[in-house]
Amino acid sequence: MKRLKYRVGFFAAILACLALASAHAVERGVLPLATDLSKDAKLARDKRIPILILFSMTGCVYCDRVRDEVLIPTTRNAEYDNKVIMVEVDYSNLSKMIDFNGKTTTQAAFAAKNRIGLTPTVKFFDSQGREVADPIVGLVTVDYYGGFLDQAIDASIAKIRRDQPVLSF
Repeated sequence: MKRLKYRVGFFAAILACLALASAHAVERGVLPLATDLSKDAKLARDKRIPILILFSMTGCVYCDRVRDEVLIPTTRNAEYDNKVIMVEVDYSNLSKMIDFNGKTTTQAAFAAKNRIGLTPTVKFFDSQGREVADPIVGLVTVDYYGGFLDQAIDASIAKIRRDQPVLSF
């Protein structure tokens, strides 16, 4: 009986660890809608990486192309797990979300606050909600978009790591 309790306890501990690990796991092939940027910000701060937000609008075919042809394929590449956190904010969506400061807002209000005038717009933020690279506005051609995206991600990482040095003891 004592052995059974040990096995059950051990199994429960493993399940708890897996649950905690999956809380911050990246779902491949998905660009999630932003729900809680304060949680994303905590992870970004811990990893010292930027948060990429695709500001889109329902019915925007260029937004669909950026999401489907560039960003979603990027989520399938594990190399980006430690380079960037990617989410989407839909300018036409009135769903509630939490902003970087932990305050409740809507997708549309958050987009308006960030002065989104044209979709798609991709912006890069640090863990405090400050922009850390030039935005990518619109879509001219998908052919070069991945290169522009990589440049902006790399510039964001460099700025974050320069501004937030690792403390060593």
